[in-house]
Formats: sequence, structure tokens, C-alpha cells
Amino acid sequence: MWIERPEPVARAASAGQGEVVALRSSRARALAGVAAIASAAAIALGVVAFDARRDLGDLQLREREVAAVLSAPDARMVRLRVTSGGSGTVTISRARGGMVFTTTGLPRLPDARVYELWLMGPDGARPAGLLDRRAGGPSGPVLLRPLDGDQRVGLTVEPAGGSRKPTTRPVLLADLPPA
Repeated sequence: MWIERPEPVARAASAGQGEVVALRSSRARALAGVAAIASAAAIALGVVAFDARRDLGDLQLREREVAAVLSAPDARMVRLRVTSGGSGTVTISRARGGMVFTTTGLPRLPDARVYELWLMGPDGARPAGLLDRRAGGPSGPVLLRPLDGDQRVGLTVEPAGGSRKPTTRPVLLADLPPA
């Protein structure tokens, strides 16, 4: 039977006495550390790539849904001025069960405030989304899912993070086109 023995370790002389220095084990520990760091980096990059792929898929699905509402045969559009400046556009397709809301020219809000959308029906107002913070430029399309009883859409200025119920008067209030 053959038994492998570890390679001999180097010996160093220090003041006449021999000192054993384990070159192989310190090198092995260093390589193991580098391998662990490389493995952790590979896992982190894999997670980032997976998240990016999922985000891209979500974005493409949202883009298709927005296009379906905008191109629906029953799509109706309403454009209104916002009282604080700028305008908002609502495009609704009852057949597609969707609504697209965009704005342009809205004044920039302080960091502690945000524009919030509301859908309003017989049961009152319910939050429908927050607008992104683009100064003066158009906000990205917000895809909303109005309920059958929703009759209006409103836009208010709320504390950052949004509110459960409107806390200010609407800066835009629009009747939704009937089905």
C-alpha cells in the first residue's frame, strides 16, 4: 500500500536553532481565501444578473401593456392642465381594463413631497401610484387598473412615500371617459 506524505517543509535557521516554516500551508490558505472571495463575487454577479434579467422582463411586459392600452380601438384620451403648472394626459381603454397616465411640465417638488395619483369611485379615493421625480420633463407612463366604478382620476402633492388618503386638494382632477 502506498501512502502519500506531504512535501517536506522548508527549515530556517535562527540563532542556531531550527524553525519550521510551513510554506505549503500558508500558500494553500492564501489560495483558499482568494478562491472564497472569487466564489462570493461570482455568486453576487449571478444574483445581479438574475435581478437585471427579471427587471428587464417586467419592463418589457409593462411596455406591452401600455402599448395595448394606447392602441386599443376603444382608447379615449383626456388632456388637462395641472393647476400648479404643466399638464396631465389620461388614456383609458375599458376593453383592456387599463389606463395610462403621463405628465409634462410639472414643477419640481422638494424632496419631502411627491406627486400621487388617485382613482376615485363610489367608495372614495384609493392610491394609484407615485410619479417619478423628473423636473419639468415628462413622467414615465404610469399604468393603472381602474375598477368598473371608478369615475375620476386625481393628482395631489403628498408627503414623500405617499399617503393612504389624499391630504391636499388635487392639482389635477379628471372625469374618466365612460365605457
